[in-house]
Amino acid sequence: MQLSAWLDQNKIKRNDFAARIGVSPQAITGWCKGTFWIDKDNAQKIFDETNGEVTPTDLMQAAAHEAAQ
Repeated sequence: MQLSAWLDQNKIKRNDFAARIGVSPQAITGWCKGTFWIDKDNAQKIFDETNGEVTPTDLMQAAAHEAAQ
């Protein structure tokens, strides 16, 4: 599942989610749009915080899709 879809589905604001995992709101926006690459540690934090619904593969696919355009 894409991070942006998970946030919408769970009615969580990007700013709030950023605070929960200890990153900037800009990082969350970049990962949602696929414009920022994500590191292993933050991918794990997102996986844990979403109870496995957003996987590192989901995050990498969003970034790869954006890079290909």
